[in-house]
Amino acid sequence: MTYLKLHIQIATVIAGILFLSSCSKDTPKTPQTPKITTNSTSTTPAPQQKSGRVLYARCRACHTLEEGGRHKVGPNLWNILGRKAGSADGYAYSKAMITSEIIWDEDSLMAYIENPAKYLPKNKMAFAGLRKPSDQQALIEYIKANTGAP
Repeated sequence: MTYLKLHIQIATVIAGILFLSSCSKDTPKTPQTPKITTNSTSTTPAPQQKSGRVLYARCRACHTLEEGGRHKVGPNLWNILGRKAGSADGYAYSKAMITSEIIWDEDSLMAYIENPAKYLPKNKMAFAGLRKPSDQQALIEYIKANTGAP
């Protein structure tokens, strides 16, 4: 008998023993479900919660947040709240953004972040949007905390 055949026979015997031992009368008929504890202070299930920092990672390729930060594909967002849309010096905005009457506040940012193309047609932002209001709010809170907002 070869070495490989011997190992196969031993593995087969062990598998049989394990199978038979799992069929003993002591095994409960219904599977036990582990208890899942949740944080009672949270109103949103943990998988749906995302921090603004994690969400901002999607924005980082095109935007900077720091004071005096450079423009990238998108404008620097320092002090965006309270600023007229299309007014950051040195950035080539779309005509739609420049001619809009938008003053950025939390409500306008929420609507814009949800679906930029729908909120302001013909703007340059090539971002599909954040559909969940909780994600929009988390992102705005992160931007506020990191851009000199009051």
